[in-house]
Amino acid sequence: MIGYLQNIIREWLGYRGILALLLSSPQLGLAVYWISYRGVSLSAGMFYLTLIPFLIAIPLIALLPGKSGLTPKQLGIFAIWALIPMALYDWGRVPFNLLFGVPYWDHFFDWGGSILGAKGTVFTYENLTTGMISHILRGWGFAMAYYILARRVTLLSAFVFTTFMTILFWILLPIFQLTDALPPWIWWFDAWLSHLCFALGLWLAPKLLTYSRKRVQMGQVSSDTRNYRMSKTTLFGVLANQAFLLVVGSILFNYVVVNQYVALYPVFGYGKPPPIVIQGFSSYYWAIPGAILFIVFLYLTLMKRHISPQAR
Repeated sequence: MIGYLQNIIREWLGYRGILALLLSSPQLGLAVYWISYRGVSLSAGMFYLTLIPFLIAIPLIALLPGKSGLTPKQLGIFAIWALIPMALYDWGRVPFNLLFGVPYWDHFFDWGGSILGAKGTVFTYENLTTGMISHILRGWGFAMAYYILARRVTLLSAFVFTTFMTILFWILLPIFQLTDALPPWIWWFDAWLSHLCFALGLWLAPKLLTYSRKRVQMGQVSSDTRNYRMSKTTLFGVLANQAFLLVVGSILFNYVVVNQYVALYPVFGYGKPPPIVIQGFSSYYWAIPGAILFIVFLYLTLMKRHISPQAR
């Protein structure tokens, strides 16, 4: 077990980790733009923290296939797969806009205006298109990072990866971007749901776009059945992952609601969102049942971690 973990860490921090970091760099450019409170323009972030890392990653992919365990052809396949989770991520947010008026394209104008150096109003088609392209590039880069890091695409690993994305989104946007306008609780729920769609897209893409034929020899399937995880293990692992996300989300939501300034104008028609209160319990205390559920489902996951040839 220790040797297995050492190999995983060596791969993630080695060539695969380097390639994943370089190809997910579009988010780094946006993070610098946010954290600097727009002191660094998004165009500078896109150039120095996206274009240059990409120019480094491409030669590495071609020159180090033996070291990374990847080939240029595999990276090309990953690039196609990565379009599906990004599409599900955006389309999964459409119902919330229609039902609750939570926009997901409003920042496209801001990003496009910063990239193009627009003067005056940012509400133009040029800014919208440019911001949308940068948005797609960030999601595509994260999906590429997952496929590079994951030796085998599984539902559990997809959910674990998007948990990191969700927490990053919950921290960066409300704290560093929406400093004068607090998003309502439904915005937090929308962010969680859209990343859930992203996780499903990561898992579904290889199944939808890859056609493989199992070779049968002497009545036995020659595929490596040891790679199949029991369905109960996957279920309990996903539930443990979501319980952990509930803990982090409750703490972050309470922190933002309590510590951020009251919005000077209504946000999405809601204004400053109140904590979720059920019989006197604020959202902060939702971390307690979340932590309990996390421990319970993590225990069940470890108990059911045995591999089954029949379960996928």
